[in-house]
Amino acid sequence: MAALFEQGFFVRKPAWHGLGEVLGDYPGREEAMRLAGHDFDLVEVPLAAIGKPLGATGAFTPGHAVMPDGSTRTIKPVPGFKALAVSQNRPDDQKDENHGGIIGVVTETFQPVNNSVCWDIIDAICEPRPGFTHANYETGATLDGGRTCFVTAWLDEPRMVTGDDSPIYPYAAVNWGHVGNGSIRLIRTSVREVCANTVAMAEAEAAKTGFNFTFRHTKNVMDRIEDAKLAIQGISDATSDFIELAEELAALPVTKRQREEFVLSFIPSPPEALTSTRVQRNISEAREAVRRIFDSPTIPEAHQFTGYWLLMAGTEYLDHVRGYRNSNTHVGRTLLRPEPLKAKLVPMIQEVALS
Repeated sequence: MAALFEQGFFVRKPAWHGLGEVLGDYPGREEAMRLAGHDFDLVEVPLAAIGKPLGATGAFTPGHAVMPDGSTRTIKPVPGFKALAVSQNRPDDQKDENHGGIIGVVTETFQPVNNSVCWDIIDAICEPRPGFTHANYETGATLDGGRTCFVTAWLDEPRMVTGDDSPIYPYAAVNWGHVGNGSIRLIRTSVREVCANTVAMAEAEAAKTGFNFTFRHTKNVMDRIEDAKLAIQGISDATSDFIELAEELAALPVTKRQREEFVLSFIPSPPEALTSTRVQRNISEAREAVRRIFDSPTIPEAHQFTGYWLLMAGTEYLDHVRGYRNSNTHVGRTLLRPEPLKAKLVPMIQEVALS
């Protein structure tokens, strides 16, 4: 099954793998948990090791069990470990084969956290307060038979840059695992989580930007919710910082001459001694690709001949137009690793606008 996907929902926009249920609007919590496959709790089960056949059959006796093949084997408790099983909170006619079994073995000290607590986390960090209304559940899913779960939400804080009617929303996501090696992670991300691969990309992006917060599997998870709120506030602050920069650049006038100067600086020529005919052709084609973006419908007319115009064109070229060797290279430079050229864009634009 695509990227370990088991069950989930997606609002308005289907997932790339075509699985899950697509909704026309944001669901309430109970419906969202059901559609995501999160309507189950965990049950701790004693762990035992089954020994070699004893060569005899018969009824069950303490310390022994009759196997399906008729052999009798010893059963010995395994100290220091326990198993986690899924207890389905569903009517019998809604239960399925993905629930009800053992999903993992953990240490005796591991404290499982049920799915409802993880939803409490995303609800708590998005509770109404001045300047912050609520989150809408955007996607949610169960992966790998219940071993991994996630829920993402739009933070309902639409921000807009003057002249652009496309609102900017940040994502908040809570990702968690039930097999002992997965903590509960609250992250800010631009990745819409729909499968195991996108969860990994979102967490890598959050690790790079520093917008992540980790809850350990303990009984007192909710005691750290105030710390988590500070982390999520960083999402709002980062978005505000970007809007402030965008407004500043949108008010910065740029002439045709300065636009061309930006193109030449953005796609520079190497030293003449290192320039072959092929290199010259590649540079010329790259510059022409940037020029085409300036007139594309992806940039609002109100932002033409401004510094924000240059920023959007440069970013679109780096993320979507520039060539790449393979999909791993593309994902790596757009999400997982810092992009040096992006860091240079704003200083480059400011220098060009003052020339």
